[in-house]
Amino acid sequence: MLSHISVDKTLFDLTGNKDEFDIPELADDISVKVSAYQSAESYTFSGKISTKLNLNCDRCLELYKKTVNHNFEVIYTSEENIDKDDHIMFLPPQEVEIDLKPYVHDTIMLNLPFKKVCSDTCKGLCASCGLNLNHHACICSKDKIDPRWDSLKELKKTLESAEE
Repeated sequence: MLSHISVDKTLFDLTGNKDEFDIPELADDISVKVSAYQSAESYTFSGKISTKLNLNCDRCLELYKKTVNHNFEVIYTSEENIDKDDHIMFLPPQEVEIDLKPYVHDTIMLNLPFKKVCSDTCKGLCASCGLNLNHHACICSKDKIDPRWDSLKELKKTLESAEE
């Protein structure tokens, strides 16, 4: 309720059940620590969103956990002539509650890594046999050449013999 927020900072410690969010990568509930205060026609919320994600590595396909800790600040205002951006939201004057859940959801989604890698030193999978190179050394022949390049190999031999 907005009536609980004053000009002095009000602290909230919230927990969102992972099942309430449509984010399949969530491994744990979401913790949101928020300080909120009111000023003129706006409410400012700043804090930290924390959770853990289950991700599959794009290189080796192993499951790994990633911790998300994201600091944020969002302003809800009833002023209509204000420049809106990602951190300034319009709040109708008659509104008595602010739901931070959509903002938390979007923040987590935007913090999902584009390239999911379990570690910087991940070696990935062998391109020939599919063995995870982080756990085992592969014994595949490194001299194997893709057969699609055979015609170029023949052309190279022809050109080299023509030069002689």
